[in-house]
Amino acid sequence: MWYIIRIMEIFVVRHGTTEWNRKRKIQGGTDIPLDDKGILMAEMSGQTMLRQGITFDHVFSSPLSRAYETARLLVPYLDVVKDDRLSELVFGEFEGGVSDEMLSSNDSPFRFFRTDPVRYNELAPSHGGESLESLVARTTEFMKEVIEPLASTCKRVLISGHGALNRGLLMYVRGTNDLSDYWGMGLQVNCGITPVTLDIVDGTPRYGTPGECVIYYDESLKVDPELLLKK
Repeated sequence: MWYIIRIMEIFVVRHGTTEWNRKRKIQGGTDIPLDDKGILMAEMSGQTMLRQGITFDHVFSSPLSRAYETARLLVPYLDVVKDDRLSELVFGEFEGGVSDEMLSSNDSPFRFFRTDPVRYNELAPSHGGESLESLVARTTEFMKEVIEPLASTCKRVLISGHGALNRGLLMYVRGTNDLSDYWGMGLQVNCGITPVTLDIVDGTPRYGTPGECVIYYDESLKVDPELLLKK
């Protein structure tokens, strides 16, 4: 007979928009703040969730301001705990570049970012960037050391992160190490939330497969979800 600890919900959110999002510039570890639209997205999302009775027991965030401010605006009634393991993928020399241009350039290793994550993973370190493998390792550690121990005491937690960071985290949730499927269901829209469930069965964590990305703000604010991926 299986012993199951009650199911916990995990809301994984991508930060609201920034000026660099609008300009299609790669942010990575560069600390770019939310723009006015990004602030509005987060405020509206938080208000909508409260109206729907969606509240949280804990909130965790990347230390980068765009994710931290998103978390703070989404859940203003709780302290936000920053964790370095939730920082965005570091892109090295590609940071500040325009994604469309680099994705379509035969001279840029960044062109593999969408179409061949395995190849990008191999090339990134030689250009000052972090490998996808490294990102998956640190997000996996975060989930095991921080989130899973909360399953017996919490109903719902929020994790505020970034486009590439969240895909790495969801690799662990999905139970795969295959980097060729890194992008899975694609990049979340800004301030979009992917709901995940976690239960502990005989001491083993079991995650519910992520569903569609949900938004809680006015659809008119919605931004192209392919900001990093579009050619």
